[in-house]
Amino acid sequence: MNKIHSLFPNNRTVLLIFISILVVYGLSWYIRQADYWYWMDNRQDYVVEDVTAMTTLDAYYWLKMARELDRGTLGRGMPDPTKGYPDLVPLAIKDTPSLLAKFISIAKNFTSGDYYRAGLMLVAILSGLFIFPLFYYFNRLGFGASAVLGGLVGTFSHAYYDRTMMGRVDTDLLNTFFPIAAACFILPMSKEKTLRANLGLAIGAGLTMYLFTRWYQVPIFISVYLFFMALHLLFGRVPWKHIVLLLPVYLLMSGPDHVLQIMESLRTFLKAYVSPPPTGQIAWPNILQTVAEAQTRSITMKLNMLHGFWPIVFAGFAGLVYLYIRRFRQMIPITPVIILSVWAMTGPSRFVMYLSPFIGLGAGVMIELLINYVGKKIRLQPLLVSLLSITIMFALFFSTARYTSFYQHTAPTIPADTTKALLDIKRIVPKHSAMFTPFWEYGYALMEIGEFATYHDGGLHGGMRTTLTAKAMTSTKQEEMVSLLSYLEDNGFRHLNSLIGKENVSSDKMMEMVFSYPGSFRGENVYVLYLEKMIWKFSPMSYFGNWDFDKKKSERFDYVELHCFSLANDVMTCSDGTINLKGGFMNDGTRDIPLRAALFVNDGYVVDQRNYQNDEGYYLQVLMKKGKVYIILVADELLYRTNFNQQYLLGNYDRRYFEEVYNNFPVARVLKVKRTDAEAESQ
Repeated sequence: MNKIHSLFPNNRTVLLIFISILVVYGLSWYIRQADYWYWMDNRQDYVVEDVTAMTTLDAYYWLKMARELDRGTLGRGMPDPTKGYPDLVPLAIKDTPSLLAKFISIAKNFTSGDYYRAGLMLVAILSGLFIFPLFYYFNRLGFGASAVLGGLVGTFSHAYYDRTMMGRVDTDLLNTFFPIAAACFILPMSKEKTLRANLGLAIGAGLTMYLFTRWYQVPIFISVYLFFMALHLLFGRVPWKHIVLLLPVYLLMSGPDHVLQIMESLRTFLKAYVSPPPTGQIAWPNILQTVAEAQTRSITMKLNMLHGFWPIVFAGFAGLVYLYIRRFRQMIPITPVIILSVWAMTGPSRFVMYLSPFIGLGAGVMIELLINYVGKKIRLQPLLVSLLSITIMFALFFSTARYTSFYQHTAPTIPADTTKALLDIKRIVPKHSAMFTPFWEYGYALMEIGEFATYHDGGLHGGMRTTLTAKAMTSTKQEEMVSLLSYLEDNGFRHLNSLIGKENVSSDKMMEMVFSYPGSFRGENVYVLYLEKMIWKFSPMSYFGNWDFDKKKSERFDYVELHCFSLANDVMTCSDGTINLKGGFMNDGTRDIPLRAALFVNDGYVVDQRNYQNDEGYYLQVLMKKGKVYIILVADELLYRTNFNQQYLLGNYDRRYFEEVYNNFPVARVLKVKRTDAEAESQ
C-alpha cells in the first residue's frame, strides 16, 4: 500500500483524472463509431454487396492480408497471384505479417466473418488507446490532468483524425500508442530501483518495441529507443554495470531478428523519404513527389493540421518547452516521438500526427500551471484544482472544436458506383486477370475487391514499374502501349531490372527495348482498366510519363476543368468566362483563347466534333453521361493525343490491339489486349 501511495499521493485526484481520461477515450470511440452507424443507415453509399467502403486505399492491403493469413497462403515467400504482375511477388515479404492483419483475422469472429466490418470495428477501438500511456507518463511528471487536453487535441486534430478516422484500417491506429507506451517503461528506470526492477522495466520496453515492430514493421525505432534509454540511464546515474546489462536485455526482448533488420529498415526509410535508388545508370523519378502524405506542406498548413485555433498550438509548444526546462531528464524517454513530430514540421506531413497529442498536452500544462498558481493563492484543495483544470480543458476544446475534425464526416475513398463496377468486371473476366492501370493508387483495391492481378500498387510502386506504365499512358501511340505489354509478358520487370544492372543499359536503349519491342503480344487475360478518379491523377501520372532521364526532371501537364451553366446561340457561359462554339475560341474575360476542336462525348464515345481552322489551340471535351453533361475538360495538344485521353475519355482505342469488354462511362472502362501472335491470327 505504501508503494501505491507513493506513486499516487492523492488517490482521489488521480481517480478524477483517470475518469476524465476514460471520457476522452469514450469520445474518441463514439465519434468514429457514429460514422460507422451513419454508414450502415446509408448503405447505398457505403456498402455494395459484401464490400464496405474504406477511407484509405491501403486498407484493402490489410484486409487482403488478413484473408490470406486465414487461408494459410501468406508468408514463406509464396508469390501472390495478384501482386507484381507479371513477375508475381509475395503479398507479405516477411513470414510474420503485421499484427494488424492478425487483429483483423481475430476481429472477424465478432462480425460474422466479415473482414470489412472487422477492420472498421478496430478503427474505433484502437485509435484512442494512446491516451492511456500519455496519461501514465505525464502523471509521473505531475501533469496527469494535461493528458485530458492532450487526448482531445490528439485524437481529433486533423493531423491525427484524418489518419485514424472511420475506414482508415491502417497501422496509424497504434503508431502513436506503442512509442509512448515504450517510453512509459523507460521513464521509471533509476538508480534508486533495484537491478531486478530495472530489468523488469527493460523487458517491458523491449516487448513493447517487439510488438511495435510486429505492428509497423520498422525496426529502426528499436535503435532510436536504445540510444535514448542509454541517455536516460546515464542522466539518472544508474551504475555502468547495470546499464551494460539493461541495454542488451532490451535488445533481446525487442527480438533478435528485428535487431538484425535495423540497417535494412534505415535503407528502406532513406529510399522512401529521401531518393529512390537508380537502376544502373538510369535515375528514376521520386515517387514522393506524387504522394500527398509524404509531401512537404507549408508551416501554416501543418499548424492548422494540429489545431486551427493557433493560441492552443503556441501554448502547446510553450508547455513542451517548460517541460524540457523543468523536467529534462524525465522527458528524455519520450523525446524520440517528439523529435519525429517536430521534424515533420519541415518534412513529410504524414508524421505531423505524432505531434498533435503533445500540443494538446503542452497547452494543458500551461492551464495546470495557471490554475495551480491561482489555487495556491486562494488555498483550493488539490482535488478542486484538478477539477477546475479539467473543466477548463474540456470547455476550451469544445469551444474550439470547429477548428478540429470533431464534426467531420468521412467519405469513402472509392465511391459505391466504382465498387459496383469492379464487382461487375470481376464477374466478366477470368479470375486473377491482369489489370494495366495508369496509376498505382488503386492496386490494393483491385487486388482485394476484384482479385485482379496488378502491375503496381501502394507498396510496389515508383521506379521502373510506375514510370514505364505512365509513359505508356501518356504516349501518343497505342502501339507503344502494346509493345510494353508484350515485352512484360515475355520478360517481366525483374528481367529488365537485372538486364539494366548487368549490362549498364542506358535510358535510351531501355526505352527502345520496351516501346519498340518486336515480339507479338501473347498474353491471355490482360486488360487496360480506367476508373473515374484516375482523371484527377493525371498530373502525378504525367510527372512519371514526362520524365526526362537525362535532365532528371519532369514537367507536368493536366486537364483544366470548366464550370459552365448555360448554352445559348452556340455560346457557353462558364464561371470563368465564355466559350464561343461557332467562332472556336474561349474568353476568360481578358483575351480570346483559340480552340482546335470541340468534342461532345456521350457514354464514352464522340457523338459530335467541331473542328476549327486554328493552327494552334486547345481541345474542348464536353463529357456526358446518358445525354447529361458530366464534366467539361480542356486539354492541350499533347494531352489530347495521349493514350489515356483517346482510349478512356473519347473511346478512340485501336481495334487492332484492343477490344472493349466493359463500358460504364465515366465510372469504369475496360479494354482487353488482343493477342497478336500467329496462333491468335489463325484463330
